[in-house]
Amino acid sequence: MKTFFIDGITRAGFDDISEFIKHIVNFAVSASVLLVVISVIIAGFKYIFSKGDEEKVKEATKTLVFALVGMVLVFIAPIIVKFVLSNLIGLK
Repeated sequence: MKTFFIDGITRAGFDDISEFIKHIVNFAVSASVLLVVISVIIAGFKYIFSKGDEEKVKEATKTLVFALVGMVLVFIAPIIVKFVLSNLIGLK
């Protein structure tokens, strides 16, 4: 693996910038999936401890919906990044 210099100061172990961006996107997706799982668990606990209170159930539902929307966005984001890199910027 060849290294290249960013601004002549930082040494990175990537062949090109597109490989670096792929690693960043993969890390971000992994971290985001972990956050989604934690959010779903929190929503579950909110349901359990709501004890039938409508406001608390609504809050738990809202948390769950936001977590699921976030999950969808997390899985769509790499597709958008790949599209932008390949079609608009010209990186493979």
